[in-house]
Amino acid sequence: EQLVHKSSIETMPTSILMVTDFFYPNFGGVENHVYQLSQCLLQLNYKVVIVTHAYGDCKGVRYLTNGLKVYYLYRRPLYLQSTAPTVFGSMRMLRVIMLRESVHIV
Repeated sequence: EQLVHKSSIETMPTSILMVTDFFYPNFGGVENHVYQLSQCLLQLNYKVVIVTHAYGDCKGVRYLTNGLKVYYLYRRPLYLQSTAPTVFGSMRMLRVIMLRESVHIV
């Protein structure tokens, strides 16, 4: 009898990275939509990671309900909590996060 081993890639859940300027602790339509969509994807056994900019004391990595992982990166907001995404400013950090979290979909 031959043993069949599944590779770790087949057993890993699909990992989704959401990048947004608008997220908790602020409240609004976009913030709620991203949060609710993330919770629904988690219930469907996807791994969801969110990247946003730091809000006051919210810096670094935080875990929210149902294991939702959020990276609060230091990015200076320009206007109404919006940042200017630049290749030089955030791409390096996004690459590190994508590799660390084994992201499949951005």
